[in-house]
Amino acid sequence: MAQDIYSALATRYRNESDLTVHMMHRAISDLNITDAAALDVIYEDVVFFTGDWPETQGWGSSDTSALIRSVKATLISNNYMKEAA
Repeated sequence: MAQDIYSALATRYRNESDLTVHMMHRAISDLNITDAAALDVIYEDVVFFTGDWPETQGWGSSDTSALIRSVKATLISNNYMKEAA
């Protein structure tokens, strides 16, 4: 099942930056998302962080952590994830 979401990601977002696609992969993997319907929700959050990222500025672990927290909150609010008890 997980391959389906990665195939959909590769097809739908093939023209996005490497950073955006990599961070979408990271969010899917870290949050164990398997529903390809969640891709658009994930994309909106990820592109908010990566869309205007300057190529000369490095992407750090704190940037990734903030992005993953944001994606998780958005997925919960859109009923793609349940909040941990």
